[in-house]
Amino acid sequence: MTTYNKIIKQFLAPIIAVLFCTAVTGCKDDEGLQGSEYGYVQFKLYKAASYQPAEETPASRAASEMLSDIQKVEVELNYNGTSITQTLVLNSYSSENAEYGMRSDKLQLMAGTYTMVGYRLLDKVDEVVSSYNASGDIEVRPGELTVHDLTAEVQERGQVQFKLMKSWVSDSRASTPSEETYLFNDINMVDITLRNTFTQATVELEKIPVRQELNYSDSEQGDVPSETGDKYYSSEIAYTDSLVWVPAGEYQVVEYSTYRKSGAVTYNLEIGTGVEGTAFTVEDNQVTKDAEVPVLLSETSEKIKDYMALYEIWKALNGPEWNYVGEAYPAGANWNFNKEKDMWGVQPGVQLDDNGRVTALTIAGFGAKGVVPDAIGQLTELRILAFGAHDEKLGGNITASLRADMSEADKKKVRENYANLFLKKDSREDLSEMLQWVINRDPKQKAIKKSTRISPKDVQIGAVTNEITEISKAVMRLTKLQNLFIANSTITADKVFTDWVSNPVEGVTTRDYKEEWKDEVSGWKWENFKDLTDMELYNCKNFDKIPDFVLQLPELQVLNLACNRGMKMKEQWIRLVTGSTSGDGTGTPTTVASKIQMLYFGYNDFGDEENNFPPLKVLSHMKNLHMLDCTSSGVKGKVEGFGSDVVLSQLLLSDNEITEIGGEFCSFSNDVETLNFANNKIKLIPNIFDASSLYVMGGVDFSGNQITGVADPDNFKGINASSVNLSNNKLVKFPKELFQAESPITTLNLAGNGIEKIEEGDIVNNRAGGRNKNANLISTIDLRFNKLSSLPDDFRATGIPYLRGFDVSYNCFSKVPEQPLNCSELEAIGVRHQRDAEGRRILREWPVGITECPSLLQLQIGSNDIRKVDEEMTPQLWIVEVKDNPSITLDVTSVCSYISAGLWMLIYDKTQDIRGCDALDIEN
Repeated sequence: MTTYNKIIKQFLAPIIAVLFCTAVTGCKDDEGLQGSEYGYVQFKLYKAASYQPAEETPASRAASEMLSDIQKVEVELNYNGTSITQTLVLNSYSSENAEYGMRSDKLQLMAGTYTMVGYRLLDKVDEVVSSYNASGDIEVRPGELTVHDLTAEVQERGQVQFKLMKSWVSDSRASTPSEETYLFNDINMVDITLRNTFTQATVELEKIPVRQELNYSDSEQGDVPSETGDKYYSSEIAYTDSLVWVPAGEYQVVEYSTYRKSGAVTYNLEIGTGVEGTAFTVEDNQVTKDAEVPVLLSETSEKIKDYMALYEIWKALNGPEWNYVGEAYPAGANWNFNKEKDMWGVQPGVQLDDNGRVTALTIAGFGAKGVVPDAIGQLTELRILAFGAHDEKLGGNITASLRADMSEADKKKVRENYANLFLKKDSREDLSEMLQWVINRDPKQKAIKKSTRISPKDVQIGAVTNEITEISKAVMRLTKLQNLFIANSTITADKVFTDWVSNPVEGVTTRDYKEEWKDEVSGWKWENFKDLTDMELYNCKNFDKIPDFVLQLPELQVLNLACNRGMKMKEQWIRLVTGSTSGDGTGTPTTVASKIQMLYFGYNDFGDEENNFPPLKVLSHMKNLHMLDCTSSGVKGKVEGFGSDVVLSQLLLSDNEITEIGGEFCSFSNDVETLNFANNKIKLIPNIFDASSLYVMGGVDFSGNQITGVADPDNFKGINASSVNLSNNKLVKFPKELFQAESPITTLNLAGNGIEKIEEGDIVNNRAGGRNKNANLISTIDLRFNKLSSLPDDFRATGIPYLRGFDVSYNCFSKVPEQPLNCSELEAIGVRHQRDAEGRRILREWPVGITECPSLLQLQIGSNDIRKVDEEMTPQLWIVEVKDNPSITLDVTSVCSYISAGLWMLIYDKTQDIRGCDALDIEN
């Protein structure tokens, strides 16, 4: 029996003990506890180094780098002499949180007192990390949770936040590459190498995110005087955007790598070696803030030299008194140097590249005064240089939109900006409002936009916005220039890039530029400026010639010399082409002559002599010219032109005294928008076009001249343009030669002439007597302010079937001409103000049946003597103008509901006899 009892005790007792304890998992300390005989135990594991228990608990050492490496704990308990072993999973919210402690699953046990025997720590593959003996009792109470702390000897660690600080050195010996080539605020990631000051072991921290902060202090610092702008000193600091774990100890930053991230791509900016940061201490489970990482910045780097040069330029041009006027920057803006030196490049009108070098300098609108010093030569990465611009008094947005290495589309916008602001006009703007309404309704035609041209009274020629008197020849170092602007200035041509301009700034200028660059000067040549394609020398009232350097540029494509009335432009144009003001065109042309594509010569002075336009043998050298502006420049007499080898797409010769256009004037490209010869003294339409050309131009404007006919009528080749404006000339006869040559005209403006009669066949017949194949292209005709009293059958649908708009107001018709009314697409007709030679009203009859015209929408018949209208109005004809018909009687009952709904428009006088609709404001 004794032996039996021993067997029972040895084998069944452990089984019973196991049945008493059940491992359960849970994540809440307050999970419901069931059963009065059972309780729960939960173990919490802490790092021994940072553990501060209420009572000491023995622990053994664990060979683990981080507490999170331990995944399970195997505990051994003794209960009344019975050994109980259980493996429990350890939990934490994250591996970082694990460093502050982990807790096990809850273990269910029968109530009682248990003695700790020991525990083992296991990793994720259940291999033993460490084990130890332990003692002490655990009291399990019914229905309660007992927590018992365990400790492990794990590597002591703390968290660190780094602060990236600028550290100025006299050279860049500690960086790779040899100097930093980025801006401090570009940094958004960093690698940091730490060295333990005791063990000399290093810790590598990689790709830590960085956030930038801009700090302000209410003081001035450094050597910058108070006149430099903002009273608040600006500085930049960067912080690591997250805490990183570092083994406990004392450390020093010895190396770093900075990165810039763009989208998914990360770029290495710099590797800083040989760094000696301030020592800092990391304690277990403590946070160390603002551990300094000294980012090395070289005082001798090229970008810092650029910024020093900016300060010298600013001082030399009376910078403290600058006061910006325009729209590109806040009103009254100035440059500010009360900030860290590497931030000096961040100024209104200054653009920097990714390396921090200055690529654009624009001081238009600031009111600069003085000389541009030799320091300008330091800015060797400069692409854009602007000392003023043509739109300064209009907001100054063009220079602000300039960028280095612009796309062709952006270049085109900049190049055409002056023309769009001051010059361009749609030749169809002179049409009557009714005809413009018809065109703008037609989706097949380009809409007529009201001109936004600036009047000369808004920007006075000769008015200056800066008083720059000289610019240093050191500009010749800036061979990467792409755009150069000098405008609205008092400078003279002989002071542009011709000499050294030393203007040292006390306390700032430490360089003798002339001495420093003396060995370079022999290599300074304008032929090296192969990227300089666009130049504006605008409204410089003291210019008496084109500056010499312009003639030497190898790739100049756009030159704006508008509003320089101190030059004799004929002489200077000849000089630009031949190199001499007395050139006869037989010598070797300048390089620039064959390269220029766009030439703005408007609002200049071509001199008092007759025929003061340069001769053809000179201008024929300008092979690549495609745009020319000589608006309002006093061009007189005959203009020979450029010859057939020069192909123009834009030509603006309006507001001069031109009397004749040479027969070999030029050729025209397929993208001509407007050729403007308006407001001259031309007597004959020149025979310089060709209606048979494959390319149809947008518009040709000969309005406001003295034209009586065409040159060489028997051989006239027509005009290959969709819009022709011959308004306000001296035509007595209809210019049938345009149609005999089969010109592809869709819009014809003949208003303001003295045309008395249009003969049968003038439109529909060609020179050979056959049918004009292009007559059916005509859709809009303006014949206002002539002396017509009748129309031929050319104006019927059989002649011009697609006529949409027709205006013969201010003529001599006694009846509304019926010919165009049967054109199936006619939308509007105007017959206002018909008078005889004595000025008497002669149009008295309402055109019966006009409301039944199939597509007619608008009728203007005002300022006549219409009497009673017996015809019923219809919704189809929904715009009717009858003003200034004092004897009219009109019943609009049939369309009153449309009038009330705003769907039918009657233009009338309140005193007229108009009946049938109370919605109208009639004085009866």
